[in-house]
Amino acid sequence: MSVQNVFKFPHLVVLWISQLFSAIGDHLYVVAITWIAIQELGSSAAYVIGSGTFSSLFFGLLGGVYADRWNRFNIMIGTDLLRALFVALIPLIELVSEIHIWHLVLISVAVSGLGTFFNPSLQSSLPSLCKDPRLLQQTNALMDTTHRLARIFGPGLTGVFLLFLPLPHFFSLDSFTFVVSAIALTFIRKSFMKTRYIQSNPSQKRQTPLKDLTQAYHLLHNHRLLVGALISLGLVNLCWGAVYMVGVPLFTEKVLKESVAAFGLIGGAYGVGNIVSLLVVGNIKRNMNYMYIGHLILGVGFIVIATADTLWVALLGAVIAAFGSPMGDILLLTMIQTDFPETHIGKIYSFRALIGGLGLSLGTFLASFFYQLLPISVVMFIFSAIIIGVGLTGIMFLKRINLKPVFHVSK
Repeated sequence: MSVQNVFKFPHLVVLWISQLFSAIGDHLYVVAITWIAIQELGSSAAYVIGSGTFSSLFFGLLGGVYADRWNRFNIMIGTDLLRALFVALIPLIELVSEIHIWHLVLISVAVSGLGTFFNPSLQSSLPSLCKDPRLLQQTNALMDTTHRLARIFGPGLTGVFLLFLPLPHFFSLDSFTFVVSAIALTFIRKSFMKTRYIQSNPSQKRQTPLKDLTQAYHLLHNHRLLVGALISLGLVNLCWGAVYMVGVPLFTEKVLKESVAAFGLIGGAYGVGNIVSLLVVGNIKRNMNYMYIGHLILGVGFIVIATADTLWVALLGAVIAAFGSPMGDILLLTMIQTDFPETHIGKIYSFRALIGGLGLSLGTFLASFFYQLLPISVVMFIFSAIIIGVGLTGIMFLKRINLKPVFHVSK
């Protein structure tokens, strides 16, 4: 099946459009909260952004637990409306007084924390929403385009909105997109299935979250293929944070001697490569070798950027790297959705998000030290080479465990 087949199902189209709309709002939110924080704190603005990252890591596993315990539809509606409320507080505060840093920290913690409940609920619902297991990988690929499309169109929309809207009202727009998402969900309510776990065993509600996580951990521990994939995810995210989040902007300014506009172009090129990759990944065979091949492509693309002497070469490298990135994301997510009981998908997904988030945070932290010790290009090359090493190791790992790297549907 191809990704286009997903558009034959109206409820999936409504869900995709609403999440695309919400992703664009999230981009405006990130621009606004980052820029206001920089104006107030300068280089210390990282504390505001870091508070959101910490919130995601702190609440991450808990969100997965309750995505498997509670009605997922209600969680998604509730978190959308609560995020709309919190984000809308900023323009309201600006009307009556001044916006202070603690306001931004509060909003960042609340929005990121609520996101850890919404995301596993959405991902856990997709197998039921798809109905046909053969369509699941294509649906995952389509849903993953939302934030990647926002990465492409976001910069242009930011410039347009700034022509007639004060920056604090970017929060108003983001709040509106959360409301739109909640309304869209109500239109497809009948397509959601209640969690069978609670229906078949109501006493499970009284089980402690720690016991839930322990059960999920044992399921995960016994799945060698997924354990290896998650380890590689953490390592690749560590390197991705060091190269893309820290290295690319530094390289653009210090080595290529280009402006922030050029950095935006590189981000746009990365988004284009992501979209092309998703259209391809949605149609390939479900083989975990492709995940590690994706790591190889990502590392090669980053090396092209690190060795670029012109902006055009850097743009080419961004497209190459971006093509490899979603290959692992989509295959890993489809594995979680198909190899585990539906009643544990949320928790397993949260383990995946936690490992990926820890790797990303550690990568950006380590990068700040390495870029002070070594030339920018050298550091980017080293971390890119590690990504390639992870890809090669993963391919050998699949051969060693002698497993067919394909998916099955848990009953």
